[in-house]
Amino acid sequence: MSISFLFWLLGVAALLVAWIHHTDLSRRAVTLARQHVQQQGLQFLDQSAVLCRIGISTRQPFGICLKRTYRFEFSARGDRRYNGWLTLAGHRLAQVELEPFPEPSQSEPLSHDPTIH
Repeated sequence: MSISFLFWLLGVAALLVAWIHHTDLSRRAVTLARQHVQQQGLQFLDQSAVLCRIGISTRQPFGICLKRTYRFEFSARGDRRYNGWLTLAGHRLAQVELEPFPEPSQSEPLSHDPTIH
């Protein structure tokens, strides 16, 4: 067995571990987003969260770690989609932001005049 083969094998193993770690964090983001949205009395849409930003966090109490931001969609009443963002610092929840939305009990004004034909 040559040394170059061992380096290739080590590289493939490192990529596999990174992919598994990324998949676990994505599942965690979906779970945390769903829980947060449901606690607010909202609907979590599409059962997914998409990684949209990666950076390095040096803020306390997390220390130096990768900061990942995931985007997800939710609905207040089921008729319109809104964006939300969830940030993980390492594997810990750092922040959840929701786009402004009407309260589920409020009704939005119609954008056009209702006409009966």
